[in-house]
Amino acid sequence: MSAPATVRRPIGVLIVAVLTVIAGLWNLTIGFIALISSFGDNPTMDDVYGVTHTIPTFTLIMYGAMSIFLGLIYFWLTKMTLIGSATAHTIISMFMVINIVFGFFRLPYGWFAIFISLVILLMVNTKSATAWFKQNP
Repeated sequence: MSAPATVRRPIGVLIVAVLTVIAGLWNLTIGFIALISSFGDNPTMDDVYGVTHTIPTFTLIMYGAMSIFLGLIYFWLTKMTLIGSATAHTIISMFMVINIVFGFFRLPYGWFAIFISLVILLMVNTKSATAWFKQNP
């Protein structure tokens, strides 16, 4: 009996893994900034009409905690992507579709997120990437 042929990791999968690490680092950074900024005077933001709003402490703490949690999920997802897990393929596709949908809620600022998510979604669903993700459950 011959050994099964190993599938080489496509360059698109490696690019997706690098982008996932960057997203994880970004989420951790933003999460810690949100948690730290909840101490002392709360930051303010101006909406599109020029009205100033103070961001509540609870919002900063929850946003920071969720961003840190999401950053850790991204690091786990990077590991699973590099070993070719089918679970990673499903979760990446799901996250990218969610990012595209929420990108439309953030228009005109959401175009960049929509574009990057669409590129990742296309790269992860190529023939070679799909073969890579089918090798491990």
